[in-house]
Amino acid sequence: TRFLTRTVFIAGGVGSFQPRLLRVDGLDKYDGSQVHYRVRNPAQFAGKHLVIVGGGDSALDWALNFAHDGPNKAESVILVHRRDGFRAAPASVAKMRELCDAYEMQLVLGQVTGIEENNDRLSALKVTGGDGVTRVVPLDQLLVFFGLSPKLGPIADWGLGIERKQLVVDTEKFETSVPGIFAVGDINTYPGKKKLILSGFHEAALAAFAITEHLNP
Repeated sequence: TRFLTRTVFIAGGVGSFQPRLLRVDGLDKYDGSQVHYRVRNPAQFAGKHLVIVGGGDSALDWALNFAHDGPNKAESVILVHRRDGFRAAPASVAKMRELCDAYEMQLVLGQVTGIEENNDRLSALKVTGGDGVTRVVPLDQLLVFFGLSPKLGPIADWGLGIERKQLVVDTEKFETSVPGIFAVGDINTYPGKKKLILSGFHEAALAAFAITEHLNP
């Protein structure tokens, strides 16, 4: 779709949020088949040997969900986290430890440092602990919950002045490096920038006045 316009007003926030990926050589080819960054259909993991990586609410919630008796119960659940401290709700952490004590799931501490493959399938993770020992953790399916990070997307390729993934603007007009293109809100940056809704309204008002002047000098 093409639009004939003399001005463009960008209010794109910080971009679209994408899952943070687990960066291990050879893992990306299993994305969507054995490696998952979100759960769309819990039933597909029923009866499987699951490894869940992460220490936040999503990781703990799904670990508990698949470890509990129910229609989506996994054959086994192993939670892998880099350290023994968790960002998840304390009640979830306590329940996880209770299930570990009852041998209904496992907790493995360490960093994922490699993978093992068998017949073109992901068969295990290599997890190196703080003691320097690398353990092999077998799996059918891998779930990774490292949180989300914003991606600026195609706007990054528009040739606009960018600083730390934000569009540089002036504070008189909130105009970008390209005349006629303005940016307001969390997507822009300037000295003293505050990411507040109140600031966004202020920026939008001044940009609107500047655009009016631009269109009708």
